[in-house]
Amino acid sequence: MYSAVKTHLWIAICTYLIVAYIKFELKSNYSVYEIMLILGISALDKTPIRELLCKQCQLNQNVKEQLKLF
Repeated sequence: MYSAVKTHLWIAICTYLIVAYIKFELKSNYSVYEIMLILGISALDKTPIRELLCKQCQLNQNVKEQLKLF
């Protein structure tokens, strides 16, 4: 029992550190909690993490898609 709890805590700590590192590398304005929610929702999606978390990238993508319409 103790080993399972200890393993669960280490996995939670490692997950938090990985998400915090992603936030740091992408200079995202989202909080760590918001990033975890986004990654949890899009876990089976093939969208790159940079596109999910970078607001400026999403704005540029929307403009490019609009230009294709005209």
